[in-house]
Amino acid sequence: MKKNRILFGIIGIVIGALGMNGCAPDYETEFEVKSLVVPDASLAPIFFPLAGGEKVALVHTNVDMANWTASSNAEWLVINKAEDRVTVSAGNNDTYAPRVARVTIAYGHQSYSIDVTQGGKTPLLLVEGAREGVVKSVSAADTTISLIVKTNLNLDHILVPDTGAFVHVASITDVAGSPDEKMVTFTIDQNISRKVRYSTVTFQSSDNYDHTASFVVTQAGMIFLQVPLREDMLSSNAQEPNEGPIRNLLDGNSGTFFHSAWSYSISEAHYIQVKLDAPIEGCIFWYQNRNNSNGKPTDVSIMVSADGITFSEMAHITSGLPTGASSTYESAYYASETPFTYFRFVVNKTNGGVAPTYFNMAEFRMYVTQ
Repeated sequence: MKKNRILFGIIGIVIGALGMNGCAPDYETEFEVKSLVVPDASLAPIFFPLAGGEKVALVHTNVDMANWTASSNAEWLVINKAEDRVTVSAGNNDTYAPRVARVTIAYGHQSYSIDVTQGGKTPLLLVEGAREGVVKSVSAADTTISLIVKTNLNLDHILVPDTGAFVHVASITDVAGSPDEKMVTFTIDQNISRKVRYSTVTFQSSDNYDHTASFVVTQAGMIFLQVPLREDMLSSNAQEPNEGPIRNLLDGNSGTFFHSAWSYSISEAHYIQVKLDAPIEGCIFWYQNRNNSNGKPTDVSIMVSADGITFSEMAHITSGLPTGASSTYESAYYASETPFTYFRFVVNKTNGGVAPTYFNMAEFRMYVTQ
């Protein structure tokens, strides 16, 4: 009986051993998860001063160094990779603007970015000691102005708007004994209108387009004196005999008027003429239309002469002439190449027809420079 128990025990051990061997795998596998982590503290933005420097970002990884990357998107930012860190370095910034870049550390889908900024040199740009608020006032005559511009930038852009095109850059010269100062000279065209005009001049540099300085030129308008016209100075080649004598142009009454011929015809354009007491070189003229709707000049030639025989065209005006009842018009200042004594207002076209045709006018004046 004892022998049977021993036998059964041996059999059980053998069967158990066989059973265990039958269920066990016939291979063994070991998995290693590859990862790359940049700690939060190393992801903080990096700020380099003007002189540059070096910063380190730690890297926790079990990936071979050859299989993960560290790169910069800017040439000025240098990257050096080691087993457990990335060193970021920058040299001196010789520009007048801050510069920015980004470092990227990556392995597969794992990617980390670090923003990097480096300060630029401090730009200096002052006009007469200020960046703005300087005003230069000049007369209506042709003139020049000069200003001291203090700057450590390359002064290669001086901007004058189209609306202020009467201002021109004449020269930029170094100031002796002061390497950061320039003398900038401008020429100013004559203002031939009554109105004051303005121009804002802006200094800018390609070293730093965002840093500008400016000043304002204000130019007085020209002063004009009214010519004291008399009836004996006026004439016309087409006075209408039935109404509108030419003397009405000078009576200061907008209810009266001059009228050119409508009851007869001539073969040339109608005009009014002024014979001045003394020669002039230029003038402004002003007129007021008659208080009705027809006979309003829309195309006019201003003819001048020194002797009353040979005339030349000083201006040809084809736009801007008013056609409304009692409307007024003041011309620009027109100048002749030679002084003149005779002035003709020749009507080539009206709102009712082309020359030769009648026109009418309530008042007329002339102005000359002081």
